[in-house]
Amino acid sequence: MTGQFGELSTKEIKEKFVEIISGEAAGEGLKAFVEAGLLIHIVGTLAEMMPKGTKERLRTLMENIDKTKPIRERRLGLFFLCFEKKRVIEAILLMEFDEKTTELLLDGMKYLDAMSFFRTRAELKQFAGRRGLESYEYLEGLSKAQRIVYDLPESIVLNRYQMMEEIKKAGEPVFTTDLDITEDDLIDHEIAAGEKADRILEALLTLVHKQPKLNRKKALLFYAKKYAKNPLLPAFQKVKQLR
Repeated sequence: MTGQFGELSTKEIKEKFVEIISGEAAGEGLKAFVEAGLLIHIVGTLAEMMPKGTKERLRTLMENIDKTKPIRERRLGLFFLCFEKKRVIEAILLMEFDEKTTELLLDGMKYLDAMSFFRTRAELKQFAGRRGLESYEYLEGLSKAQRIVYDLPESIVLNRYQMMEEIKKAGEPVFTTDLDITEDDLIDHEIAAGEKADRILEALLTLVHKQPKLNRKKALLFYAKKYAKNPLLPAFQKVKQLR
């Protein structure tokens, strides 16, 4: 590939793209990258005959990306969100990022929209708990960056932030690490170990998302024993809660 970027292999083009979008003056660098016809090496055929909406999102991104923090995974997430989600997932996989980066980018494609629809603290806790701390923090940062780039209303971000602050202030458990019980406790009480213990801890987390006051070791051991004897019980209780 000739021109401003010189003779580069496909692998080098991908590395250059990541370097550009993660650094200073990312907007100008990304614009030059697109004008050089190199986008096809990043998103494949999605770079050809782009819909009007994709072009507009890319143009807006190039204009405003430098207003966001130069965090690699966050900037990459903003870029891939410009394209049709189902098709761009394949492009993300073909980039051959490390496992952690790939998982975060795919989470952005799959779950970012859900960040706008939490009505209650319980809903927010359940979503964050399922995704895990690292994924939730990534999605939160990506959501804030998206608002900056596209000048979206900040009310949704602020409402979610306020809910999470209330959750923290109340000391309510969100992640399995917040539980007043661990796999070691389940092993010590001969309740479960390994994958079965993981499933029980997840079920206990769902329980305390609805009833935070149950996050006490004695109570959790009581429910853990019930769940160990009847694996279908957590699913039944979840359905009951939804009614």
